[in-house]
Amino acid sequence: MGDPKKGRKSHLMTSADVLQSLLQNRKSPLTEQFIRWKVWNAWPEVVGEEIGKSTLPVGYLKGTLYIWVKSAPRMQEMLFMLEALQGRINQFCGSRWVKAIRLTLDRRTVPQLADASQEMRDFLGPLMKPPSESDENQD
Repeated sequence: MGDPKKGRKSHLMTSADVLQSLLQNRKSPLTEQFIRWKVWNAWPEVVGEEIGKSTLPVGYLKGTLYIWVKSAPRMQEMLFMLEALQGRINQFCGSRWVKAIRLTLDRRTVPQLADASQEMRDFLGPLMKPPSESDENQD
């Protein structure tokens, strides 16, 4: 008699496959943060070495990318490049991830997690909360 498992396809996915499908699913709350991470890590490659030397992405909220600019003269130059810059970033992302760009000389003007959508805060809530003593004593 043959092996009963032979010939049957498994419908189980590896954890890597599950994570990848979550990150590539445009409706997953993780997708936005994954794309953000990719853009931040490849910033000089995405925008070019020259722009990458004097700018940093510092925030993203509801389609708006916040970019810190090193100096006022560079910010003035960047104002003329916003449309092209948005196109390069979206091309890198493979979607219309950036709908608007805001330039800033002050990183404190960038929205924080408290300003993020309620859906994302609910999703990340348990992960963001530091463990309490009662959690540690449950072992």
